[in-house]
Amino acid sequence: MVQVNAALGKKTYVAVLKAKQGELLAVQTTPPESFVPLLEVPESAKVPAVLRSWQHEEDALWVHPLNVIGFDEDVWAQDVRLTFQGLRDANVAAVPVVTTHEDSSLLAIVRSVVTQDGRGLVIRLDCEDALEAGPQGLTADFNDVFTACGVAAQNCDVVIDAGLVEGGLAVQSSVVSTVLATLPHLNDWRNVVVAFSAFPAAVGDLVPRNTVGSIPRADAAAFAHLTSGWQGRELAYADYAVGVPTYADLPFSPIPNIRYAIAGGWKVHRANERRNPNPQYIGLARDVAAAAYFGGPTFSAGDAYIASVASGSGGPGNASSYLRAAMSRHFHVVLDSLATRGVP
Repeated sequence: MVQVNAALGKKTYVAVLKAKQGELLAVQTTPPESFVPLLEVPESAKVPAVLRSWQHEEDALWVHPLNVIGFDEDVWAQDVRLTFQGLRDANVAAVPVVTTHEDSSLLAIVRSVVTQDGRGLVIRLDCEDALEAGPQGLTADFNDVFTACGVAAQNCDVVIDAGLVEGGLAVQSSVVSTVLATLPHLNDWRNVVVAFSAFPAAVGDLVPRNTVGSIPRADAAAFAHLTSGWQGRELAYADYAVGVPTYADLPFSPIPNIRYAIAGGWKVHRANERRNPNPQYIGLARDVAAAAYFGGPTFSAGDAYIASVASGSGGPGNASSYLRAAMSRHFHVVLDSLATRGVP
């Protein structure tokens, strides 16, 4: 298990997720050993779905209330209170996640959560914000959060979020290195986590219709590049899996595709058109199941689902079904790689 108030360990994987149905269903079928979901929760109404996906009372779940709906400040603070009350009532070991730019009303609620639950806090730091603030500004920002929430660095995990950093792996690695060099309390934090993102916002920009494309896992490569020259304390790995850091609602269903994680990359099997998706999903599943890189139905719940659709015993499913399969496969690939090779 991944306990709260403890070091994560080098085999631990933090997955940054938006609490979509497909993501939560993938979390539900992922063993909690060495796995920490960081869920962006947009409202307390999501709590029942979160509880269905995370039924592990003693394993850490990081919960970042994110006001993407646009509630008024006071309404949002009370909704966050309801979120953590619902999780507490279900005995979930939820740890609140905040940024260094939260409203005072929200931080007051978080302080009450930290005081009541005793699990400390996770502070999520955007790389651009960190570089703009500089060492003195960062120190002041962190101290404001510490004071408002009644914690110290020793009671907190920090997530250095490079999800929006553009450029090649050397550029991303360099940006994070710069942030680490200016990070206050470097050796005091409970854990230091680095999050990268690599999956494209629009698959069609890289993979034409009716083809199989390859997308490099630049997130894992950037982390490997960073840690190869890092001499400081241990860093834990995080990514956005087959998601992205930004929010955007597609006005239509996507062209059927299956995103399939392999060592060092993703294979994306993409169909031809939006119309008549069912036979296209079946064809894609058969293609994946017949590929040399298919992991077999026992590797993950995602692999099992693809195999069932390919054999005709399941599916054909929809976009949410294949998001679940893609996330499940990705989680297991990263966890297996960390466990066996020490890299994501």
